[in-house]
Amino acid sequence: MAGTITSAGLGSGLAVESIISQLMQLERQPITQLQSRISTVDARLSSLGRVKSAMSALQTAANDIKSTAGFSVFKTAVGDSKVLTASAGSSATVANHSVEVKSLAATQKLAAQGLASSTSTIATGTLTLELGSFDGATFTADPARTYSVVIGTGNNTLEGLRDAINDLDADVTASIVNDGSANPARLVLSPKDSGTANVIRTSGLNGFDFDPEAPLAGAMEQTVAAKDAVVVVDGITVTKSSNVITDALEGVTLNLVGTNEGTPTTLDVSQDVDAIKGKIEAFVNAYNELNTLIRSETSFNVDTGKAGTLNADSSVRSIRDQLRTIASSDLGAAVGGLTRLSDIGITFNVEGALSIDSSALDEALADPTTDVAGLFAGNAGVSGLAVQISDRLGSLLGVGGTIESRTDSYTQTKEGFGDRIERLELRMTAIEERYRRQYAALDTLVASMNTTGNFLSQQLLSLQNLTSNG
Repeated sequence: MAGTITSAGLGSGLAVESIISQLMQLERQPITQLQSRISTVDARLSSLGRVKSAMSALQTAANDIKSTAGFSVFKTAVGDSKVLTASAGSSATVANHSVEVKSLAATQKLAAQGLASSTSTIATGTLTLELGSFDGATFTADPARTYSVVIGTGNNTLEGLRDAINDLDADVTASIVNDGSANPARLVLSPKDSGTANVIRTSGLNGFDFDPEAPLAGAMEQTVAAKDAVVVVDGITVTKSSNVITDALEGVTLNLVGTNEGTPTTLDVSQDVDAIKGKIEAFVNAYNELNTLIRSETSFNVDTGKAGTLNADSSVRSIRDQLRTIASSDLGAAVGGLTRLSDIGITFNVEGALSIDSSALDEALADPTTDVAGLFAGNAGVSGLAVQISDRLGSLLGVGGTIESRTDSYTQTKEGFGDRIERLELRMTAIEERYRRQYAALDTLVASMNTTGNFLSQQLLSLQNLTSNG
């Protein structure tokens, strides 16, 4: 009789592993089908994610023009850029100005007498630093900006004093400058801000005293005096501590870079029509990108029979339809003579995309009797087109909206398929074990029969030989 079978098919010669593998492939067909369906759901989730991203991009573009502030875009032109540059914010107004820069603001600089090196020993004591204003004759200290620096035997070097001042994190900074002389290391103090409202007075430490009212020989010297910027805007003198002036003209920032005393330059503030047109074009482009994406994802090609990933999802088509309804709607009440997008040269083509007649849009933006901002932003109780689209997208993208509900539905479907696969995998394990037991038994039986057959064949051959010999 045959011994124990340790590998399927060795006793019988049957291709047991191949047979079991083929049988299991048939048994696993439901799992394969479910995995294919999961891939389909994954593709739909990915496609839905792209639609969501395009919707968010359109909402961002709509938000940029859903209020009149979005159309308050101004540009500036300066006659002499060597004197100043300028920028305008949304609160600016269209105007022409005259600007004369009499002086630029300067930051005070104090320098101590030179020492041999930055590690040279200095006196010990307490240095009092006061920041305040100086009108050329009288220094007025600001109590909130008065600091004390203690110098002892552990930090009584030029470096130690510098570091102690900077460690205050105050409105004054210290550095060491090497001037190349016999005693090159000089401590330099400077306020963080320019102007005569930011002047330093020091006292209490030998060699590092300075009084703007009465400078002393042998102490710190003022190498640069604090100075205010003086600008004449439209004949009105404006004095500021900084060369960046934000409040001389409402909504306009002046950056002073030079002087032109006696020869004023011009500053023109005008509406930036190109920037406004760019915002409208960005809105149209974002709308078209979403429209094209939804058309592609929900399409069906009759000739090839190929469907878009979201062809069966009517809710996604509904998104496109809802937005087109708004974009093609009439406001009902004229806003600055405008009621619909076609009034400014924006129309739909046969594929549902928006196209812009650039000349018509330029004409509408240049016409002071039309209110392009009102068409998108609305006014007098009329909700503008950009407002309506932004609000609808907010609803579709928000909690409980179409995107969230469809995403949840696909996710739940995918999880359901995964649960079924998990149960089927457990079943597959049991089925394979059963097949292996059955084929192991068959293998043993066939091997036994083969052994018996071989024995009988040998006996018959022996009888045949005996008969032949007799």
